[in-house]
Amino acid sequence: MTQDFPDDPDAERDQAFDFDQIAPDRFQSRPLPSGLLRLYGGMIVAQALAAMRLTAPDDKHAHALHLFYQRPGLTDRPLLFSVERDADGHSFAQRRVAVTQDGKPIAYAMASFQIEERGAVYQQTMPGVPDPSRLEPLTAIFDRQITALPARHHPFWRRKQMFDWRPVEQFQIGDAGVYPAKRHFWFRANGAIDAPLHIHQRLLCYACDTHIMQNALRPLGIAWADDHLQSSSLDFAIWFHAPLRVDEWLLYALDSPASSGARVLGTGSVFRQDGVLAATVVQQGLARMLDDDVVNEEKPLAAY
Repeated sequence: MTQDFPDDPDAERDQAFDFDQIAPDRFQSRPLPSGLLRLYGGMIVAQALAAMRLTAPDDKHAHALHLFYQRPGLTDRPLLFSVERDADGHSFAQRRVAVTQDGKPIAYAMASFQIEERGAVYQQTMPGVPDPSRLEPLTAIFDRQITALPARHHPFWRRKQMFDWRPVEQFQIGDAGVYPAKRHFWFRANGAIDAPLHIHQRLLCYACDTHIMQNALRPLGIAWADDHLQSSSLDFAIWFHAPLRVDEWLLYALDSPASSGARVLGTGSVFRQDGVLAATVVQQGLARMLDDDVVNEEKPLAAY
């Protein structure tokens, strides 16, 4: 795949979280070169979690996070993460963060952190799907179908990718047929990541903002690359159930229970390759179909 954009996943993985502390519990990001038209939502979630984690006790790890997007962020301007320490108990700690850019709200999030505890365990069974070694990488699929990809999606999909995605079911770009919401992707980071659990957790947030909303369009018969589609992430939630590593294969089992009010709801279960359910993800997004005159006047931005 031709790399026409300056995005560097190695820089994103490291420098995007190298905050400047400008006041107590106030952290500022440093913009990185990017061809994206606006900040990727998964990066905002990952940075918000990282900022809150900086104020949490070392013996506690995130077990839940919920973020609301408020407006798109610019890629060439820093973000300010203002963390509030809501609670610090023996077992749990809770944090809030307001994400702003040039004084304007971008997102708002809460997270809860917990010490390691033992308890009864139950989980849903991992779906039976082919091994990732038998599946074609998504980058190769885009290579073959690049002429079907509208130009507004090129900045995201033609840039260098942090993760190797491998769809289990057929991956469609422009097909607007009606399909079941259930589908599966294997994914892992491109390269080893020798880092503690909280680093892998924030990178999982980064990854899981991909595909979940687009998948929820399938039962509606709406192609995710349709120029009439105005889409935007509204909120993102994740619950961590078990330790994980994003540089090892993970299965993202996606579904969508409902859509209404020009909104779609996507759900995702993240399994380790050994079958352990590591995380559960829920995301809601705007899915508004525009009339021809609106599309011809100004094509909507892609929701990333």
